[in-house]
Amino acid sequence: MTLKNSIKYTGSDLLADLIMERKKRREIRAFRDPRRVAIARRFPLSPQQKKQVDELFMANYGRKVDYVWHQNYAAHTGHFDYRFIPGVLYIPEFEAFENQNKSFVKACSDKNFISLVARSTGVKMPETVVSCTNGLLKDCENHVITPCMAEELLRGAGPVFLKPTVGSNSGRGCRIITPEDSVRFTRDTLILGSKDEVVGKTDFVVQELVKCHDSIQAIYAGSVNTFRVITYLWKGAIEVMPVIIRIGQGGNFLDNAHQGGMFCAVHDDGTMGSVAVTEFNDRFYEHPDTHLSFAAHRIEHVEDVLDAARRMHAAIPQLGVVNWDFTIDTMGDPVLIEANCKNGSVWLPQMAHGTAAFGEKTAEVLRWLRFMKRLRPHERVSYVGGYME
Repeated sequence: MTLKNSIKYTGSDLLADLIMERKKRREIRAFRDPRRVAIARRFPLSPQQKKQVDELFMANYGRKVDYVWHQNYAAHTGHFDYRFIPGVLYIPEFEAFENQNKSFVKACSDKNFISLVARSTGVKMPETVVSCTNGLLKDCENHVITPCMAEELLRGAGPVFLKPTVGSNSGRGCRIITPEDSVRFTRDTLILGSKDEVVGKTDFVVQELVKCHDSIQAIYAGSVNTFRVITYLWKGAIEVMPVIIRIGQGGNFLDNAHQGGMFCAVHDDGTMGSVAVTEFNDRFYEHPDTHLSFAAHRIEHVEDVLDAARRMHAAIPQLGVVNWDFTIDTMGDPVLIEANCKNGSVWLPQMAHGTAAFGEKTAEVLRWLRFMKRLRPHERVSYVGGYME
C-alpha cells in the first residue's frame, strides 16, 4: 500500500474491518456448536451438490464457502438449494454493507422511536400504556407524566406486556404484568412486587396485550405469534425475503426461536409450509398443543403484512436491511411488534422454506459483496442497495 493510499485508509476503516472479522469469527463459532454440527451431518452433500455450490460462489464471490451452512439449512426441511447464503456472509458482510448508517441503526432499534415512524406511516403497533425513554416517563400520547400518574395508568389497565426498548433481543427482559401485581415507579424505574424487583429501567415500554387474528390463534393462542419479514433495498426497490411465522408452544408466551419456539414457512397467499422446525431441528407437522396441521392451514391478511413492511422500510431508507416482527390483530390489520436492525436472522427463512433467502438474485448479491469488499469501508456508502457503478 502506498503512502497516499494508506492516508485514505482511515482509522474508521480499520475499525470497520476489525468489526467485520470479529463478526465472522462469531458466526463460525456458532456453527461449530456440536448440536449444529450434528444437524449438518444428517445432510451430507453429494459431489454434484458440492460442485453447484463451488461454481456459484467461485464465479460470483471469488472464493469457496464451507458447506456446513448449506448442510444445516437443508437438514431442517430436507430441501437443498445451492444458493443458500451462509451466515458468515450475511451479518458480517451483507448487513454491514447495507446498514452503514450506524446512527439510524441505533435509533431504529429503539422500540420507543420506531413507534413514531409507524404512526407516521399509518402502521399499527400495540397500544402503549406507559413508556420510558432515556429516563423520561410518557403516556400513550407522548405526554410527559409523573411516577404517580404512571402507576395510576397501570392500575387502570388489564394485563399488560413489558419489554425493554434498547439493547434487548430474543425476548430477554419481557414479561406479562397482571392487575394483581403490585407495581410502583420511581423517576425512571418500574418496580414489581413486595420484593422490589426492578423489571424496567431507563428505556422500556408497557403495552396492552395484542389479541391475534383467529387464523393465527388457531395455531396456538398462548403467545403472540409473529411473522419475521426481512426487507432490503436493492437497486431502487424494496425486496422481501421468504416470510416465516414464529409460534410458541407448551404454555410459553414467547414465540422466539431462541426461547424454544418453532417457526414455519408462510407463503404470500398465507398458506403455511408442511413442517415447523426449531433452531436445533425438532420437527412438527402439527402443533403439539393444538394439533393443527400446518400444511392444511392458511393465515389471512398476510399480503397486508408485506405491504406494511414495505411502507415502514420506505419511511427509513437510510437503512438497507431491516428485520420486522409483525402480527395480525382481530380486525385483520397488521401490527408491528418491533424492528431489528442488526444481527439479522437469514437462517430463519432458509431453514423454514428450504430455499435461498435471495432466490434468483443470489448471484448478483454475491457479486455485490465481492465488489464492496474491494472498496475501502468509507467508500462503500455510495453503493448501498446493490449498486456497483
